[in-house]
Amino acid sequence: MSDEEKREQANLKAQKELEYYDMSSIDSYPVFKDCDEMLTTPDCFYENLHRTVYNKLKEQKIPIRLAVKDSVYLSITVAKSGKIKYDSIFKCAKEIDKFKMDSLLQTRLNDLPVIESARKRSIPVSSSYRLPIVFIPVDSLEY
Repeated sequence: MSDEEKREQANLKAQKELEYYDMSSIDSYPVFKDCDEMLTTPDCFYENLHRTVYNKLKEQKIPIRLAVKDSVYLSITVAKSGKIKYDSIFKCAKEIDKFKMDSLLQTRLNDLPVIESARKRSIPVSSSYRLPIVFIPVDSLEY
């Protein structure tokens, strides 16, 4: 068998292997430094992501007026380098000005941490997530 035939056979084998694997899912979630790498559940990732976004948003009051508790869903990407990036608002309540909120989120969430990225077959990959954020009117907070 010639070198060219071996290469072609290897390429065909690799192609078939890629078809076998579901590349739309990940094998392991991104990992924050506070998470135990041995845990395979996404709980620690989501808890830390929520906490990180919450801490960024609570630094200053958010200048929106709400009559009732409402929410937005954010699209967040963790690059294969581990950099967390706010992408956009995926879904927004009618009462919230989507463009104003997106601008505010772009400003507040521009400096998110770098973590260990998601993995597929032990290879770092980019992954995207939808994160719900609930806004509660200040007047309705209980003390």
